[in-house]
Amino acid sequence: MRKKLLRVVAAALMAIVVTLPGGARPAQAFNPAVIAQYLELASKAYSLIKDVLGGGGSDEAIKDAVRQILAAIEASKTQILSHIDAIATADARACARHHVIEFADIERFSPETLQGWAQDATGCVTRIDSLIEVVGDKAQADLLGLALNTAGPIALAARARAGFSTDGLLGTLRHANGTVIPKLEPQCTFTPLWGDASPGWGPVEVNVRCTSYPGASTTGFIIVQGQRGRPLSIPYSAYAHIVDVASNQTSRAVALTVLPLLQ
Repeated sequence: MRKKLLRVVAAALMAIVVTLPGGARPAQAFNPAVIAQYLELASKAYSLIKDVLGGGGSDEAIKDAVRQILAAIEASKTQILSHIDAIATADARACARHHVIEFADIERFSPETLQGWAQDATGCVTRIDSLIEVVGDKAQADLLGLALNTAGPIALAARARAGFSTDGLLGTLRHANGTVIPKLEPQCTFTPLWGDASPGWGPVEVNVRCTSYPGASTTGFIIVQGQRGRPLSIPYSAYAHIVDVASNQTSRAVALTVLPLLQ
């Protein structure tokens, strides 16, 4: 029994297995490295704009923040566009692609062009928000979540440069990210591995499998107290780390990170 418990403790600390789908179809879950890249881009962009606007930033400070956001998006533009192209809804796909491409020229816009473009970018975010709320396919909701937090910083940057208010757009971004989080919440199953565990009350190894949506899952092991033949009581805190790893394959991780920045 002692050898088994040592093995279980090692598994609980180390053995979290991420199962990704075969092939590289962007309509399925993403490699955690991809999500981390989006997370860095979105959190940096939202923080920049919020800090500048919150501090009553000068026009030059706003321009500098926009330049930094532009540089971050340009560095990942090819990957961003490939994910946008996998969105099934044509108008969301078109508006997101349009604004990612044209953002590179924002400093060349005339004041009139900038104002119209900022309004169009805001409209793109509101369309994505409405689609996230009603889409039934979780893989598409995932793609829309990434598009949201690419178009969102662009729209905020454009509105700030145009001298427009940002409160309404921030509210839309809060709503959309708040919708992504429960929609892409991983669902977990629990398989107790009784083995030679004592028939009395004691530690039991449990295999936990958390699935974000069909095509990707995360498996880990935890130890809980239980008794053979009786339902296990498993607190969320015992497997929250496995849920986090499953979320790191989807735009849910981005939404969880940026939502506090949008308050």
